[in-house]
Amino acid sequence: MLGGIDSSLFLSGFAGFLVVVLFILFLRWAFPSSQKSVSKAHRREIKRSLRELKRK
Repeated sequence: MLGGIDSSLFLSGFAGFLVVVLFILFLRWAFPSSQKSVSKAHRREIKRSLRELKRK
């Protein structure tokens, strides 16, 4: 193909980007960050202490 692009090469390269994005999403799901659970527990603790202060 003179002066054109190779469609199959373009599509395989584009599919590679999609595979990398899916792989990143899978890894983020499989190995959640420990900071999220720690911050949620900390927020719950703060809310609990605020409720106790409001009762007094």
